[in-house]
Amino acid sequence: MGSLEVPSELTARKTLCLSVSPQQREILIGCVLGDAYIAPLGKIRIEQSIKQKDYLAWKFDELKSLCYAGGPREITHVYRGKRYQSVFFLLRQYFRVWRKIFYQEKQKVFPDGLKLSPLSLAVWYMDDGCWTGKKIVISTESFKGHNVVSMQKALLDQFRLETKVGKNGKMVIRKVSHEIFWSLVSPHIVPSMKYKLPNPVTTCSEIVSKNRVICNRITNTLAPGSAL
Repeated sequence: MGSLEVPSELTARKTLCLSVSPQQREILIGCVLGDAYIAPLGKIRIEQSIKQKDYLAWKFDELKSLCYAGGPREITHVYRGKRYQSVFFLLRQYFRVWRKIFYQEKQKVFPDGLKLSPLSLAVWYMDDGCWTGKKIVISTESFKGHNVVSMQKALLDQFRLETKVGKNGKMVIRKVSHEIFWSLVSPHIVPSMKYKLPNPVTTCSEIVSKNRVICNRITNTLAPGSAL
């Protein structure tokens, strides 16, 4: 099967056009696989918890040419008596064709033939992934059945990433593929999300060499007054 083409030139009402740049397209694919939601009429809602406000600001800065006027807005959700604050913005109502690709009825899917990039993978990981200290885990519970097979096949064929999906629906990158994974995503992890990399406090740079990420541990070497 060939690669699936996720369109970059979008139309609304036959006369209105919206152009998505290659980088925006890669970021959006990662967002949609992660936390973003495409409404049936074509709006994309991108939302993060208030703790991830800086990460959402980076997304908005990258995607603002596709957004409605105004910046991100804060909102409070109430669930089981508890209040949760988050920040969100909306992409303009041009993405109906993306909705048809990434959803079957109301269920998010991993489309057959979807071409990923390291940037898409990094955004997906920043949205839904974590490093436990031993495991690289991505929350993929929303993908069911054949979609799980498609997801694992795409990662293996495109990046040589070996994975397993547990009964809880979460995907784990196998240890044999850790070095490949870090070499792919580390250059694209934004500063506020560096805690999702190994040794987040002391890792001041990631050097990709021979498909390896070498975490440089820097301790007690900062000049007085220097900031981490």
